[in-house]
Amino acid sequence: MLKERGEPLSTNSLIVNTDNISKYFGKILALNELNLHVPKGTGALMRNKIAVIILLTILCSFIVSIPLIDVVEAEAEPRTIVVPDDYQTISWAIDNASDGDTIHVMGGTYHENVRINKSISLVGENVDTTIIDGNPSTGYRVPITINCNNVSVSGFKLLYGYAGIQMFSANNCSISGNRIASAQHGINMADSSYCTITENYFDQIDGSAAIQLSVSTNNLVTGNYVESCTGGIKSWQNSSSNTLSGNTIFNCDDYAIMFDYSDNNIVTGNEVSYSKYGTSIYVANNNTITNNNYINNTVQFSANESYALTLGIEPSVNTINENYWSDYNGTDTNDDGIGDTPYIIDENNQDNNPLMAPLEVKAIPEFPPWTILPLLLVATLAATLYAKKLTKNRTLQHSY
Repeated sequence: MLKERGEPLSTNSLIVNTDNISKYFGKILALNELNLHVPKGTGALMRNKIAVIILLTILCSFIVSIPLIDVVEAEAEPRTIVVPDDYQTISWAIDNASDGDTIHVMGGTYHENVRINKSISLVGENVDTTIIDGNPSTGYRVPITINCNNVSVSGFKLLYGYAGIQMFSANNCSISGNRIASAQHGINMADSSYCTITENYFDQIDGSAAIQLSVSTNNLVTGNYVESCTGGIKSWQNSSSNTLSGNTIFNCDDYAIMFDYSDNNIVTGNEVSYSKYGTSIYVANNNTITNNNYINNTVQFSANESYALTLGIEPSVNTINENYWSDYNGTDTNDDGIGDTPYIIDENNQDNNPLMAPLEVKAIPEFPPWTILPLLLVATLAATLYAKKLTKNRTLQHSY
């Protein structure tokens, strides 16, 4: 052992024995047996330190050689939650759901104001029997509010509220197969994009509109049926690049379709009838309105004079072409399905190629809106080129 300072080292030798150390440290060193003999006299303490350093080096090498193990938490599989079997209320089910889950709601009347803040699918068992009551006795409330991306809602009857569904900053959502009635508004969408509103039914909406888009872009509104509402579909407050197609709008007290400070929209394949205004445009540019049926509206089409439309084949602020107008009295001498004379909307506006018969209204399949819009643009371009060719042929015929 070592003596106190000032005393010589013991005559005993310090032996450090590490027999078979490689057995424990996995062949870090090719070492089976190591005997460090520290002799008497000067330098013994240094030799002792060297022996300790060797042992520490072996130990550290062993620790470093241990592979790191990544612990990855397994993602939970999407679940289907049933209301009221698993949870008594829809709101409670949402509180306990995770992104990707489906909440299936059995038939019944639910007095709730449901708020969806997770990327889930909310599915009603039957649109006639699965009812969410907005509970007007406590003031105008909203049966469903969505403020999350990637949400789908289908199969519900939504009654008695300020709006049936409100959407705020909700992208890539799908609202389909619902009935919304007896409310101030139907679906209010704000600051939302790439959503589809498909095959919903609206009646007795007595506020602004059955479907209202504000500050919303690249949405698809298709296959919806609107009846006996104050307004049909309204796109305003800088909403743009939305597609309205295959909708049936009937008996609205005010407008069937309105664009108000809303540009670059496509309106095609809709039927608007027995409303005060078929379509109303105010401060809206580069909208394409083609292949729609306008039937027995008090005013088929209304445009703000300061943003008058140059219609048909000429360069225009907006384009209206090849629509059916129930009060068109022109003829079709060559039986090509297009009237020989323009349909006059007002002193500034006309449809140069009015259709002689109404079109069949079909909803667009529910593809992502970013795929629908380019297709419709191509179709519109093709129709415009055809109209130019047709007009050129007519001009040549008249020149002979």
